[in-house]
Amino acid sequence: MKRKALIIAYYFPPMGYSGVQRIAKFVKYMVDFGWEPVVLTIQPKSYYAFDFTLLKELEERNIRIVRTGSNDPTQKIFNQKKIRSEFLRKIFNRISQTFFLPDNKIFWMKSALKEARKLLKEEKFDIIFATAPPYTDFRIGAKLKQEFDIPLILDYRDAWFDDGLSFYPTPVHRWIVKKMERKVLHSSNKIIAYTRQIKEHILKHYPFISPDEIAIIPHGYDEEDFNIEFQSTKPINKLRITYSGAFYEERTPKFFLKAVEKLFYERPDIENQVEFMFVGNFPKYYYHKIQKGKLKSSFVFTGYVDHKTNIKHLLDSDVLWLMIRHSKNPHLYATGKLFEYIGTGKPILALVPKNGAAAQILKDYKASFLVEPDDVEGIKNALIEIFELFKSDQIPQANPELINSLERKRLTQELIKIFQFTMRDEA
Repeated sequence: MKRKALIIAYYFPPMGYSGVQRIAKFVKYMVDFGWEPVVLTIQPKSYYAFDFTLLKELEERNIRIVRTGSNDPTQKIFNQKKIRSEFLRKIFNRISQTFFLPDNKIFWMKSALKEARKLLKEEKFDIIFATAPPYTDFRIGAKLKQEFDIPLILDYRDAWFDDGLSFYPTPVHRWIVKKMERKVLHSSNKIIAYTRQIKEHILKHYPFISPDEIAIIPHGYDEEDFNIEFQSTKPINKLRITYSGAFYEERTPKFFLKAVEKLFYERPDIENQVEFMFVGNFPKYYYHKIQKGKLKSSFVFTGYVDHKTNIKHLLDSDVLWLMIRHSKNPHLYATGKLFEYIGTGKPILALVPKNGAAAQILKDYKASFLVEPDDVEGIKNALIEIFELFKSDQIPQANPELINSLERKRLTQELIKIFQFTMRDEA
């Protein structure tokens, strides 16, 4: 008999970007291990980008998706796709964190609970699995656990209280958010974090949680996504360095572009032998700056593409570059994009905090070049080193054991074991 899990996930395909990858791939492979996922999510009207290839992938596996209205301001009032200015986006984010707690998805809670109660009354579920952000997902899960006494598992894709992007206009806001998280944690049966640093962050702020209550399941990559044929567009004898993903707030291309300017000034011989590709939405300010300057001929911009096309661009590159920079607690983060980079086996130029979660993973990966994200001179020197190694065919090789350990189906199997142990503990 198949077991059944109610999955609470506001962000879900056809919404795009890396934030939906983790839950979409978990859901995809749950069926291979005897579990039937039922996904509770929204009917999205507005978002930065949509990717229907991800949705099709799940529909081909007959994944059941229950959608509701959301009533949140990002869907009803603001068209996120049209908010191109990073300044306006930041202002909107600050307003949201001032007036909507724990986040501006709080208005989804009423319709989500209504639909979830109907499901839980009519069908037998063995696990409630809530993934966040948004942290409203956790509050929905905690409420359902309280009402139906079904084991609740929380999946942290980012830290909650005092994370890198949190904004508390008053001490009262800090107190309310921490109280919300404490209540949710008390309701949970098991907690999952994707890095050791997030686990330690939770333990630090909530000492009533014991270390064995938190499991670590990292982000990963789906091997099926990489088994594709494509025609290369990479120029012959040119080093292609590719960035995939979005820029926002502290995550900016500014320092990298300064380093490239410095590189071409000091080493003009390199300029015609390297190409920089940006896959995804690129900030307009920097795009126009590049188009008007001397760097134009060395940069390629694809705009937002679906996930499969994104993977083709990664595979059609020589080196991938990553950027992680937050104003506080940057050590917590190892963005989901990093793990897809690792899935390619390509060398990675990582502009990340050297003592953070991403840096530790990249050291284990081996084929990596680590530089602090705002170290222009260091970035320039790393680019020179990479270029010289590329020309001499001595680019470092990645660690195959680490790559294999991060395959999505294998990670889903780890999650299913947690489901089964949690059920056994509650029996």
